[in-house]
This record gives sequence, structure tokens and C-alpha cells, in this order.
Amino acid sequence: MTAALSALPVEEIPPVDVDDLEDDYTAAGSLGADPGAEIDVATDLEQELLSALMWAPLAIARAVAAQLDTKHFWVPQHARIFAAIDAVATNAAPSPALVNAQLMATGGQGELSARSAQKTMLALVAPTHRPIAVAAQVPYLAIAVIDGWYRRGYTALLTAMDQRRREAPIEELAEHWAQLTGYQQRAESDWLTRRQALTEVER
Repeated sequence: MTAALSALPVEEIPPVDVDDLEDDYTAAGSLGADPGAEIDVATDLEQELLSALMWAPLAIARAVAAQLDTKHFWVPQHARIFAAIDAVATNAAPSPALVNAQLMATGGQGELSARSAQKTMLALVAPTHRPIAVAAQVPYLAIAVIDGWYRRGYTALLTAMDQRRREAPIEELAEHWAQLTGYQQRAESDWLTRRQALTEVER
């Protein structure tokens, strides 16, 4: 996957063909006017979803994971843990032990130390501030996660267009708007398809 739009200075986003930049504009996105609150909400939702997925029946875990991607997670470590859950679910029902083994085998801890990664896993496996969601709630948690991703994408697109509005030659503004509209439409189609599939997961 290419770099997330939120990680790129807006002025460095090249004005090229839509097909060449789709991942940049449909990756993690950007935060809005209250980033602290948005981060808290995204983090809590992601943690609750990952906790539930690690205890979910195989059929639900597979069906839900099939509609998610690492790009939907704001917290990088959560994205790595999701990738491990997804890999485990191809062969067996996820469990904390199997997911942890997958993380260790693939270097999915990322830049975190083994100790820090273990603390993250422990917080997911045995949360102290909330119960683990039941299986029937897993698709709805996944929907909430992709809704957050989609909203962050809008924030990123609006930020990019505002930058173009202020700095691009006036004769190029319509082209920039058309490009960003194309990104929005692609993201919307992806979001709607995944969301509909999640509503149809048998619980």
C-alpha cells in the first residue's frame, strides 16, 4: 500500500491521474477539528473490534475480516494485529495465542518492543474498562470502524482541496476538483460495498 494521505504534506501530493493515486486518498485519511476526541473514538472502536474478533467464531471472524483492510485502522499497531487475525482466520478460529504467535512469526510488532506489543495484546485480550463484545456485535463494530475511515478520508480530501484553492493556478482548480471528486467516488463505492456486506454477515 502507498503512504497514507495523512502522512503526506498536502503540497507533496502530485496532481496526476486518479488511477495512480487511489490508495493515497483512500488510506487512513486525516483528522478533523477535534483530533484528540477523534483519536480516542477510533482507538476505542478498533480495540473493541479486535478484542471481539479474537474470540469470535470462525465463520464470523472470516466474514468480517474479508471486508476489512489494514488501511481502515488508524492505530498502526491495531492494523498489524488485524493482519495477524486475518491470517490466522484463513486456517482456524482466531484466538489470542494464535494471533500472538502470528505476530511474532511475521514481525508484526512493527517498531514496538516485544514488551510493548505484549501490553497491547493483553489490553485487547483482557480489557479492564469494558466487557468483550459478543459475536453478534462484531459486524456492527466493523461498520463503525470503516465509517471512521471513510469520514477521515473526507477530511483529507477537503484539506487537499483547500490547499489547491490557495496555491494552485486558477485555471487548474477545476481539474483538481475533478480529481478529488473521483477519489471521493471511489472511496464511497468501496465503503458502501463493504458496509453492505457487513450488514449481511450471519450472526
